[in-house]
Amino acid sequence: MFNIMSHIANPSKYTRRYHPRHSLAQYIINQIESLELRPQDIVKQMGYPLKHTIPAYDRLRHVLSSKFLGLDGSYMDKHFTADEFLAKLFAVLEIPYQPFAEDIAQIKYDLANHSNTLPRYSLRAEVDFTFTSADN
Repeated sequence: MFNIMSHIANPSKYTRRYHPRHSLAQYIINQIESLELRPQDIVKQMGYPLKHTIPAYDRLRHVLSSKFLGLDGSYMDKHFTADEFLAKLFAVLEIPYQPFAEDIAQIKYDLANHSNTLPRYSLRAEVDFTFTSADN
């Protein structure tokens, strides 16, 4: 998988709200930093209408903070599928998509072939009630 050697230790006003959980997300965040783009600028260039700026910004933050880059369908809107969102984001940030296609395909493969991507928990309790009053 793609390995990022550079990491921004002190995020700036452009990237402080992103918390990457995938190396590709860190690469994207580094590019946002180098282009000095605000989230509003990014979603506008992606083609989101002005009235959808805040939800689009939330999606951007979600994708960049998701270990699956949003490809798990965890955040959707009527403007872009998960794949389209990433492709458009790459275009806006002037990142060539093809060099990262294998990484994205690996994420999709992992999602499709590991049905237990989220842990499942169960809780059992043995309860014994003793009533001390005739009112119950």
